[in-house]
Amino acid sequence: MNLSEYQNKAYATAKIDWKSPRGRNVPIFGVVGELGSVFTELKKTLRDGTAYTEGLGNVAEEFGDILWYLAAIASRTGLSLEELAGKPLKIGRVQQPYAYVYDLVGAFSELVRILSRTGFEPKGKDRVLLVTSLRRAVRTTLVALQHEKLDLNKLLTYNIRKVRGMFGPDKIRPAPCRDGKFPDYEQLPRKMSVQFLQRIRSQDRVEVVLRVNDLNIGDRLTDNAAKDDGYRFHDAFHFAYAAALGWSPVIRATFRCKRKKDPKIDEVQDGARAAIIEEAVSQTVFDYARDHSMLKGLNRIDHGILRVVQRMVRGLEVERCGLWEWQHAILIGFKAFRELRANNGGWLKLDAETRSLTFSRDGSASG
Repeated sequence: MNLSEYQNKAYATAKIDWKSPRGRNVPIFGVVGELGSVFTELKKTLRDGTAYTEGLGNVAEEFGDILWYLAAIASRTGLSLEELAGKPLKIGRVQQPYAYVYDLVGAFSELVRILSRTGFEPKGKDRVLLVTSLRRAVRTTLVALQHEKLDLNKLLTYNIRKVRGMFGPDKIRPAPCRDGKFPDYEQLPRKMSVQFLQRIRSQDRVEVVLRVNDLNIGDRLTDNAAKDDGYRFHDAFHFAYAAALGWSPVIRATFRCKRKKDPKIDEVQDGARAAIIEEAVSQTVFDYARDHSMLKGLNRIDHGILRVVQRMVRGLEVERCGLWEWQHAILIGFKAFRELRANNGGWLKLDAETRSLTFSRDGSASG
């Protein structure tokens, strides 16, 4: 993939509100943030050496994000990354280790300074200044890639795949059916309704009981915390994973539908370790959500959190789920969680065919 092809594909994924005085700062802040991330990763490689096995891959990912923001800025200003890059660069011997990294600071500091003054549609001398600073930023980045021995084509290809992974298809298809070849009694429900029934047992004890078809299932849940944070309703997250991903070892254990026909799948995919990992994912995201109004009013999750989740499930059948799939599962789970908490319980309707989880107070939306 060359820079021109990359620029077109990258700009097509840009969800930047260029008309907003606040929104148009996103690419400027973004490129500064990614540059800081590059330095953080390089610092870790210096500090930890070969023990930091993910160092090179993370450096490449951060440089890819820098190029994404440069592509957005160049496209908005009517410039070509290919032309800004010019002829292929040849690097010489560097007297000072990491001098090229420090050059990045100078180049991007100048670019940010000029953008903050001229904006993205400068004219006359201001446009000349912007073109010059953007060219320097692009070329300095490409020099850094060569010093780090990073393959530009692979880096650009991965970055596009990563960014597209944050956005789902125009039409959402049903969640994967991961147990279609197993007996009915070993399959996760594709459609179901569950009641979250809250009961006050004492002044200091509030618990939630799950009910399906007028039967209690699973354990009675409390917050298990010194302060009421509503975590007693956190099974909403597990039902969201089942609805959006076709996956939940926790729900399989609760409904006793583990895939015992295949002992290996039963042990690895549906066993205690998988369930513990799922609970850890729920807690990790919950901790993130505390600082983001329990995700109210948000339609996206920080990429870093989604990447952490992907790392946590390595080795499990959902390790290949796209970032958008995890994002969708988390968002519908927290929407259901907020509604359950606000109403002191209620009903959830799970539908894996539409990857949805719908709340109602009295079960009227359930069937």
